[in-house]
Amino acid sequence: MQAIIFGFVDNGVMLVGAFFGLSLEAYLPRHFRKGMGAVIGGALGNAFSDFCAGIACADMTLAVGTCVGCLIALVLIPVFLLIKNRKVKL
Repeated sequence: MQAIIFGFVDNGVMLVGAFFGLSLEAYLPRHFRKGMGAVIGGALGNAFSDFCAGIACADMTLAVGTCVGCLIALVLIPVFLLIKNRKVKL
């Protein structure tokens, strides 16, 4: 049951974050308006949803650890954008 609660909270909050990101896109600079709002919103939503799901499962170590890991990964967004815009092959 704990895994079901985690999954439900995790995806539910992440979806809210993704839709928030779509509305955020109107305030981003023009060169970021091609889906970056959803990417940023989804990434932030995922970090927050992992934290909430960990709390819902009463596991503070899981909550904080997954949230911090997700936030660290946000650094990759500009790197992927640079690769995409320059069409650099990995």
